[in-house]
Formats: sequence, structure tokens, C-alpha cells
Amino acid sequence: MFKHMDKELVVGADIGGSHITAALVDLESGAVLEDTVQKQAVNAAAGAGEILQRWASAIDRAIQAVTVNVPAIGIAMPGPFDYPNGVSLIKGVAKYEALYGANIRTALKQALDFPGSIYFGNDASCFALGEAWAGEGAGCSRMVAVTLGTGLGGSFLQDNRILQQGAGVPPEGYIYHLPYRNGIAEDYISSRWLISEYQARTGRSLPDVKAISELAEKQDAIALQLFHEMGMALGEVLSPWLREFQAQRLVIGGNIRKAHPFFLPALQQWLLENEVGASVQISSRGERSALAGAAWVCKTAGQA
Repeated sequence: MFKHMDKELVVGADIGGSHITAALVDLESGAVLEDTVQKQAVNAAAGAGEILQRWASAIDRAIQAVTVNVPAIGIAMPGPFDYPNGVSLIKGVAKYEALYGANIRTALKQALDFPGSIYFGNDASCFALGEAWAGEGAGCSRMVAVTLGTGLGGSFLQDNRILQQGAGVPPEGYIYHLPYRNGIAEDYISSRWLISEYQARTGRSLPDVKAISELAEKQDAIALQLFHEMGMALGEVLSPWLREFQAQRLVIGGNIRKAHPFFLPALQQWLLENEVGASVQISSRGERSALAGAAWVCKTAGQA
């Protein structure tokens, strides 16, 4: 318990659709202290009191892992959310609906009896900040981070700062809503597309992307083709933005990143053929980068 006394620590927490992960993060290095990691299942359809109790429990256990003072908590939170004011605006997405309109900062400070500051950041942005600080994007001036999962997250960073406008940055800095084919990018680059398209082409209903990835490992032709198509689609969506932004590196996270042997070659082929010079890295830290990024929000709070 005492080996971290010489470090300046804050809590980084990541709110997922079915769990919360919290841990202490070293503010100097961005390292997540593995012996403090707490993960707890959360029923996103539960009442507000139960959800907040679960969140507070995981955060409190991380804080209690050391005897030093922890001055701040950073939370990577899915949207829609009023991040500066700490108010949940999540509605109509079948998760955390009971918290709509609630001030999460006030509720957690009361539940934890926490005298310090609590900050919030967008979950995809926190992943990107964590990668830029202490992950695959470290030392890179111009970086784009993408999360592949239920949806399609994206962030454009210059010198560890999230950009929402400027040359090569799409509207609001997001990529999920970019027009693509008969809809938007997220319609074709997500776990939803992989699962629905596999069923449409084979008549077989599979529970998740992991099942499709396992079939790809067994050289299932349809599974391999779907990952190939998704990699090409990602390249097609990103190429003009990466080129104009003059991105040096593209970092890919999210759960689908684990299937990168099946989509990465197609993505790299598209980027090469379209003269995009950014290197592509697959995140090795995953959720740990979201924890570090949430801590980065604490570290930089109040800076101009």
C-alpha cells in the first residue's frame, strides 16, 4: 500500500455500457497503477441510485488502495453529456437513461464524500489523449485516434490537444457521422455492421464480433471478406482527412482492434494507394488509455 507514496496520483475512470473501470494514474508518466485497478459490472438499465452506487464503489476502492491524498477524479464518459458541468444528457440509447438530467459530479462527490475536483471527458477523446500521452501516439505531434466498437469514435490531436475545427478536421472533430455510401460512416464501420451483414449474407445470427473473428481465424470466407471490406471502408472514410490534416500516426482502439489481422492489411493497402503517409498503430493499452486520458483531463484542467 505504501509503495506509491512518492507519486502524484489521481483517479482515472472509464464508464462503459456494462461496467466501470477505475484506477490510480501517475500524473507524471501517465502510467496506470495496475495494483489499484477496479472493475465492476453495472446494469445500465437500473435506477439512478444503483448505477451511481456502482460507480462510486469502484472509484472508492481505487482511492482506498493508497494512503496518499488523491486530489482529483477524471471520468471518461460516453455522450451525450454536458462535460464542463457534469450533467448527463444520455437519452434514447438504451443505457443510463435513469441519469438523464442528473448532475453526476454533485452525486458522486456526495456518495464518495470527496472534497477534491471531479472532471469529465468524452470517452473516445480520453482514449485518444491517453494514447497521445503514454501510448502508441506518444511523441507524435499530429495524431488521429479511432475507436472501433459498437460505434465509430474518432479524435484529431495536435500536441496532445483535441481539435474540433481546423484544416483536415471534420465537423466537431467527429468521424462517425461523415456521409458514406447510403448513410454515414458508422453504418459500415462498426460491430453492428459486421454482425448484421454476416447474418444477411449467411442467414446465421452471431452474438458478437468475437464470434466472427473466430470464424475468420478458421478461414471462413464470409468473415474474412467482411473484415476486408470494413478495412477498405475505414481507409476510404479517413484518407482525405488524414491527408489534409497531415497526420503522422493513426492509432486504432476499441474492441474490434483485436481482429486487426483481418482488417489492417486492407486499411493499409487503401492508405498506400491513396498516398496517405500516416503510420498505423494498434493500441496495446486499450481501456488503460481511456483511464490515462481521463487523468490527463485532470492534469490539464484550467490550462488555456
